[in-house]
Amino acid sequence: MLQANETTVSVVTEFFIVGFPGLQPKYYSLMAAFLLCIYIAVITGNSLIVVLFVIERSLQKPMYIIMLSLSLSDIGFCTVALPKVISRYWFNDGYIGFYVCLFQRQLIHYFGTLNSLIMMIMALDRYLVICYPLRYPVLMTNRTMRLLIGFSWVTAMIAPTISLMQTVKLPFCGPNMITHCFCDGTYINQLACADPTLTNLNAYAVAMFVLLVPFIAKSDRVGQIDRCALNIVTIFIVHP
Repeated sequence: MLQANETTVSVVTEFFIVGFPGLQPKYYSLMAAFLLCIYIAVITGNSLIVVLFVIERSLQKPMYIIMLSLSLSDIGFCTVALPKVISRYWFNDGYIGFYVCLFQRQLIHYFGTLNSLIMMIMALDRYLVICYPLRYPVLMTNRTMRLLIGFSWVTAMIAPTISLMQTVKLPFCGPNMITHCFCDGTYINQLACADPTLTNLNAYAVAMFVLLVPFIAKSDRVGQIDRCALNIVTIFIVHP
């Protein structure tokens, strides 16, 4: 019985990105143009920030290092997520290979996790500015900020990898329509030929760990929680 089940694993060789369910075909070109404009605006704006940071030495300070990292992360996220959905609406090309979809899913969750970690560093930076204004230049140097940002770029891959390992264990042998604009983990899991409840719960637990633990670790000061509240709300909006 086990061998029989194993032979059905990964029968699905490609998925189809549905995009926005219910959108009428007559609006496909308009939607594609709209998403393309967003993509161009994001790339242009963030590229300008990167260029300014490189050529203007006065901007090479801890806070602007955070802004640079956020810009690079935004460029990466949009480059991974938007081109395929634009192609889906402009050329009606919504098909994406099974493993390509998993790779897109990995990168999307990676950049989402990275944004969470960078915003955590931003909250820490603002905390030091407010609570230790005189010692801030010593506590938060450019070198320290680079180390924190570099650590975030590396460790952000851990949580998505754990979630992905759970997904690849699921058998996919039937439906392949992803009712989303990109290969999101939850939507992929729902297409499995097995109960994805445990996998989704594990993914949710990992996501909550990434989102909440960094803030709980520093929750000994009520004032700090108040200052970080906006960051927490923002994280839940951009990384549900």
